[in-house]
Amino acid sequence: SQIETVLINNGYAANYLIIVDRVNMTDTLEVQVEMTPEMFTDSIGDIDARQKALVDGLKSMLGLKAKVTLVAPKSIIRSEGKAVRVIDKRKI
Repeated sequence: SQIETVLINNGYAANYLIIVDRVNMTDTLEVQVEMTPEMFTDSIGDIDARQKALVDGLKSMLGLKAKVTLVAPKSIIRSEGKAVRVIDKRKI
């Protein structure tokens, strides 16, 4: 997928979770991305810069702005079989 391409180009493994929600009648998009163990030890400033680079990369490739949250390695739940990549929290 295009998201995986952006992640791999920025040095991440392709383990991520997309969360769609609705806040004040506006749809929101968050992409949670697992850091590698090496990235997890970086300073807060480095992590902020990494998040901004992913926001910019996703906006450039997808044409929309997503909130990016970097999470600890192995913190996104793995499922047996096909991976769950999207959670839709909207109450439509």
